[in-house]
Amino acid sequence: MSKFQEPVEIEGHLIDSGILKYAFDKIVEHEGQFEVLDFRIGKHNQETSKVRMLVQADSQEQLEEILAALEDFGAMVDWEDCNFVEAPRDGLLPDDFYSTTNFDTLVKVKGEWFPVTNQKMDSVIVWEGGCATTKKISEVKKGDSIATGRKGIRVKPQERSREYSVFDFMSNDLTAEVNKSLLIAEIAREIVRVKESGKKVALVPGPAVIHSGADQYLREIIHMGFIDVILPGNAFAVHDIEKALLNTSLGVNQNSGKAVDGGHRNHLWAINEINKVGGIERACASGLLKSGLMYECIRLGIHTVLAGSIRDDGPLVDVITDCVEAQKKYIEALEDVAVVLMLASTLHSIAVGNLLKGSVKTVCVDINESTPLKLSNRGSKQAIGIVTDVSFFLSILASELKKQLREGVDFAHGTLQKT
Repeated sequence: MSKFQEPVEIEGHLIDSGILKYAFDKIVEHEGQFEVLDFRIGKHNQETSKVRMLVQADSQEQLEEILAALEDFGAMVDWEDCNFVEAPRDGLLPDDFYSTTNFDTLVKVKGEWFPVTNQKMDSVIVWEGGCATTKKISEVKKGDSIATGRKGIRVKPQERSREYSVFDFMSNDLTAEVNKSLLIAEIAREIVRVKESGKKVALVPGPAVIHSGADQYLREIIHMGFIDVILPGNAFAVHDIEKALLNTSLGVNQNSGKAVDGGHRNHLWAINEINKVGGIERACASGLLKSGLMYECIRLGIHTVLAGSIRDDGPLVDVITDCVEAQKKYIEALEDVAVVLMLASTLHSIAVGNLLKGSVKTVCVDINESTPLKLSNRGSKQAIGIVTDVSFFLSILASELKKQLREGVDFAHGTLQKT
């Protein structure tokens, strides 16, 4: 018999969501053993099931690895209170700190379970003012009570909905060989459902949206009121503005498709003109900028956060160049967001993915399959990766959303209303 063992409990829709199978597989994968002590199966569709089992291993290190792997499936190690240790100084964590997932989490304090607010992955749990919340390492202050170990911490994995959703049946699949038009139509319906529920849709666009001419379709979607938050980088804004001011993108004429003489300097000229007047908003107010997606965002009051990177030219004065500050602004902007469209953007898509709860539905579209693959590997059960041209995706999405409006949904004053 193994010398090292720990009783664990998992509760949820264990069978139809496949949670129990995956949990057993993880134990075997780590060369451990398990003994089911008690198994209560839900009697109807809405009732959860519960299993209590003894996890066994040949060493404490091996047991810890198994227990860590089981956390993603909602395994509760024991019934003791969560252990909190004070941070020794700003930005420094105590040993054995607990690192969060993107799934809903609860901590046990004085025998009572408390939900962790502001849930996101790769963070720590902090107990303050009678509540549990998450903080990035950079936000931790000396004396903060940081959750350590695994005792008294319970993760609730994302389960398959009781109702059909394309995000349940297509999640984490790279859809290179499916009928994309049908899939995009389902995504459009999901966006409408989200807006009807009062939640928000966010957009993470890359500069290829501008280069490919897909901005015309994105403009239609924005005008229909389906986008609430836009989280681009410097390049997206620069090339959008270059196109608005000079009708070129990366120096390529957007009518002829041919590079213009000296066009390589056009994006730098665009940056300089915007910075000269003090930013994008002032450029719109002065009449310098009269078109383009950034112009529409300003005109319609869409919450936009421009985050910088080491590759940026300029950058535009509107760009937040402090990465820690940009991360904070992104987190604030993502409040109440239920769907995120990540379009032809690798770095910003993955960065945003790391800030989202597991329940947020994400659609990653890229011509290169490595980007949606990387995003799906972050562990989201609500992610769809579509390998296709972003212009095709946005053209179909715009068409399907128009159809939704014609079929009885009217968007007015920031809220979708039945007609």
